[in-house]
Amino acid sequence: MDHSDQALVKMSARGNYEAYAELVNRYSNLVYSIALNKIRDFQHSEDISQEVFVKAWSKIQDMNEGEKFSAWISAITRNQCIDWLRKNSKEEVAFAENYHEVSMEFIKQHEMKITIWDALNRLDEKYRLITIMHFITGFKAKEIGEHLNLSLSAVESRLRRAKEKLKEELFDVMAETFSEHKVGKEFEEEVMWRIIPRIATIEIPVSDVKKSIDWYSKILGTKVISQDEHTAMLRLQGGNRVGVPTLYLVQTDDSSRLSFKNTNTNITHSIIDFYIQDLNRFHTFLSEQGVTVTGINYIPGMPGFGGFGFNDPDGNLLSACNVTFSGQE
Repeated sequence: MDHSDQALVKMSARGNYEAYAELVNRYSNLVYSIALNKIRDFQHSEDISQEVFVKAWSKIQDMNEGEKFSAWISAITRNQCIDWLRKNSKEEVAFAENYHEVSMEFIKQHEMKITIWDALNRLDEKYRLITIMHFITGFKAKEIGEHLNLSLSAVESRLRRAKEKLKEELFDVMAETFSEHKVGKEFEEEVMWRIIPRIATIEIPVSDVKKSIDWYSKILGTKVISQDEHTAMLRLQGGNRVGVPTLYLVQTDDSSRLSFKNTNTNITHSIIDFYIQDLNRFHTFLSEQGVTVTGINYIPGMPGFGGFGFNDPDGNLLSACNVTFSGQE
């Protein structure tokens, strides 16, 4: 695969998530540096940077032919910062009010951050941005110059001048502080998690929506978000988190139900698996409630781990398991 910016942009414009993830990883700290230069707050700058990449994903197909991705994403970042500052101009960054709950170490770190930002604020814009980029991106002076359309000598001169203004000791403290706040793999994963499609709703056919609402509430602890005469949207526990699907019950005379048969093993499988930590306890609970359940099938070589099937009142096959795989935690 061609890993040049131009190739990655073209693939991203065609919907290639892997290509876009590489662009996010490549330019996350550049975007973060620009945001930090404008916002002067680590957390807000990281949040804004994520928004920039999410927004850029929806617009990347509109990039002009031959336009540099770094320049394009930088422009989006500056505009996003302007919008944020306009909306938050009257807000103040709150420091902890309950001092008895705050450690001395926290207070020292907070005071050091204030010292660092005060010093940076005294720098002219042309020195401040280059200094932050130097600490955050890890770019060499030549790369910084390419992104800012400056000569190598101009970048080196401004870095040298900034170091003189900040003094050696504070410059070294800044280097340590900013290196601790670089964004990395988690940042990329967070952006891609917001972009890549994930399950929003699982639709379940039922014959009596009111009866099914009661059953799902009693058996699975669901809460009704909305309902009408023939449908109901149910929220699972933890369902207020993005990525946790809702259950959409649809009253219908159609006899089709959720399950399928594995013709290789002759086993009937469910469409939905629920994670249950205490498998035996849940199995006992369902049996006592008169729910049709299968026996617990344990995974060979994994004592105590397995799952079982159970039916809702309409014969939709569900299952419970106490095993998760990589990426499901």
